[in-house]
Amino acid sequence: MTILVLINIPILNRFTISNGKTGEIVYIDKIENMGEFAVSFKHSVNRTLVNEFIRIQRDRFVVYKTTFYSYGAGMPEYDINSKQTTTISDGIVQIENIDRKLDSFTYMVGTYADHTLSFKDKTIKLSDIVEPQKPANFRIRKISFIELISYILR
Repeated sequence: MTILVLINIPILNRFTISNGKTGEIVYIDKIENMGEFAVSFKHSVNRTLVNEFIRIQRDRFVVYKTTFYSYGAGMPEYDINSKQTTTISDGIVQIENIDRKLDSFTYMVGTYADHTLSFKDKTIKLSDIVEPQKPANFRIRKISFIELISYILR
């Protein structure tokens, strides 16, 4: 009985992606493996590639850089009151020093956008783990051994 209780207590701090509609955890990884990563997608309005660069600091996400090919509706703008730097080279707009801290964030997995998660030498299409037209919720959270085992065995 004690073992059953212990394996259900959330004690493992992990990077997770959940289906925001169902709450099902669809991806789990060690925080160390996800230290820095990028989410890339095709913007729905201007139809060009956007890359958002994120690092994990403690138990939070920090968006530190974005790159894209043209300004348009829904694209980030330079914030004159921040330490951001913007450069344009070979048609690529790069905004650095964004320093936006987030406890969690969500992407709506699109059919056109082709969202991908890239880290180290891996690339994962979000549509392979979350059905298109559903939200993919990124969080750092404590999970139980049973949640980890269930994820591994699925």
